[in-house]
Formats: sequence, C-alpha cells, structure tokens
Amino acid sequence: MDIFQAIAELTVLPGVTGNEAAVSVAVQKQFRRYTDDVWIDAMGNTYGRIGNPDGPTLLVMAHMDEVGMMVGKVEENGMLRLCSVAGVDPRVLPGSEVRVFGKETLPAVVGALPPHLQRDGDQEKAYKIDDLLCDTGLPADEVRRLVRVGDTITFAPLAPMKLQNGFIAGKTFDDRACVVCMLRAMELLQDRRLHCNVVFCASVQEESAGGGAKAGGYNIHPDMAIAMDVCHGPQPGAKPTECVEFDKVSVCRGGNIHPKMYQKIVASAKEQNIAYETDVCFAHTGTDAWALQVERGGIPTGLISLPLRYMHTSVEVISTDTLNHCAKVIAGVAAGIGADWEESLCLDD
Repeated sequence: MDIFQAIAELTVLPGVTGNEAAVSVAVQKQFRRYTDDVWIDAMGNTYGRIGNPDGPTLLVMAHMDEVGMMVGKVEENGMLRLCSVAGVDPRVLPGSEVRVFGKETLPAVVGALPPHLQRDGDQEKAYKIDDLLCDTGLPADEVRRLVRVGDTITFAPLAPMKLQNGFIAGKTFDDRACVVCMLRAMELLQDRRLHCNVVFCASVQEESAGGGAKAGGYNIHPDMAIAMDVCHGPQPGAKPTECVEFDKVSVCRGGNIHPKMYQKIVASAKEQNIAYETDVCFAHTGTDAWALQVERGGIPTGLISLPLRYMHTSVEVISTDTLNHCAKVIAGVAAGIGADWEESLCLDD
C-alpha cells in the first residue's frame, strides 16, 4: 500500500471528536480492501475483521477523531469566537487557515489583535483562545444564516507535505496515521493463516473521554487488545525522558498495561529486528488503552505508539518508516498467537 496516499485520504476529512462520520465512510472503504467483514456500531466506531473466527479475539484499536474547535459565539460583526475541542493549542492558531462546518463549509482564518493595538505588556503574553477570532469574510447576517453556536471548526484540510528522509508533516496524524498503520498490518496479514480472530477498530471520541474505546471493548469482548496512538518525538526544549526516538517503536509499560501483552509486543519486535523503546507510564496513558483495560471485567491490553512531533497542530511530523515498523510489530503479535494463548496471558504468581 502507499502509506502517504492512505494518510492523505484520511487526514483531509473533518472528524472533530463526536463528529467522525465522514472519516468512518473512508475507513470502511479502506478496510474493505482486505476484508468483507466491515461494520460500525452505535457510537460510530468502525470495524474490520480478519483471521480465524473460531480462535481467540485480538482487538487492535486506533482512534480516528481529531482535536478541533467549535463556534462558541457569533459576534455582532459576524466574527466567530472559538471554543477548543479536546486540546487544540491556541498558541498555534493565529494566522491559521480553517474550515467552519455550518450549513455550508466555509473557508476562514483565525486572527488576533495585532501588536500595534495591544496594551503595554500584552505582546509578551501567549494568546488564549478567548483572544482569538475566526473570520469568514461574510457579513454578519450571512454568518448568522449559515453558522450556529456548536458548529465545528478544523484546520484547513490541506494534503500532507513530504519532508526529507521519509518524514511527512500534516494535520490529524494523531491518530489517523495509526489508523493507516492498522491498514498496513491488515495488508501484512491478509495472506497469513491465523489462529486468532483479529478485529481492527477505528474508534471515536478518544480525544475527549474515550467513549469509543469503552463501547468497542464492550461490544467486541476481546480476549486481548492492543491500542495504538502517538507519543512525543524528540524536539528542542523537551526532556529526553518525555520523548521516544523517531526510528523506534514505542512500547508502553506501566499500570495501564498488561505485562504479558507488553512481553508479546516486545517479542514481536525482537523477532523481526525492529528497534523499540520502552515508554514508562505509571498510570493513565491518555489513550484508548485506559478504557479498554477495564471493560468486560478486564481485557489484557498493550499499547504501541508512533513517535510524533508538534502534537495537536496542523504540522504534526512522523516517520513513515517507523509507521511501517509499528504495523509489522502488530502483525507479528497476531501471527504469534497460538493454541497456548490463554496460558500465555496468565499473570505470574
């Protein structure tokens, strides 16, 4: 598969948390390249199943929702006040091109009071989202006809940019790059005879409260699960302990992670000579793994992360080589599940 093209097809679609329907349609189409067993649930999670339906079930999950904004207020002059949905960094918004999803999709820009008009000392302060305005260029009456409070706003749906050395940059790689990683894993497994039943799930609402993971874990009732998300890649100003090198697959270990699933993931990486790094998380990982772990009385859950720079901006950066390595690790875990699967998950006394 063409990883760059697959990412481009998904990231240009709007899918702010709770409004992922357009992305779901595209993911269903992508899943059907590898299986006819594709469906959605009442929450909007999108599933594709491969493998042995009589074997144990491995659930692999990556979320397809994105951070974004909502219209908080329509000013008298027609400009829009913004509310953050699930974590857009307001410091990167001034000067951004965006789209407003009202009765029509409207191109717009985000602006702020220029330095010339600010009070003394304000120039040294970072913008807060309350300081920003969304400008469609339309007269106030037309804005009120087309836009309502609560309509969603996203970064402009620009195609990703190819950088050097296998790196790409764009919006919404968190976490649709990992959805593409699942597609690549499906491709790697499509001709393999599997002992297990593998359900791939593009989940909803991860950026807010993990509602999609809760529903997915309950609906599928898997014997084991792997969540996929992004983690922080190295960048100036960040502590080394908070980042994972770009050429390594991040494998989480900690309170949110079942130790035997951690071992399975590490064993897959080692068997394929794939570089990995253990990312220590003492409690909440801030991913779908947290919600999956406690569904149905407990699901043995692991977490694989793709290093990413500039999280929650319109220029997130990943390595496509490392994305491919993540997919190989997942495929290796699935292929390695055998008749002893239940014993292999038993915790040590």
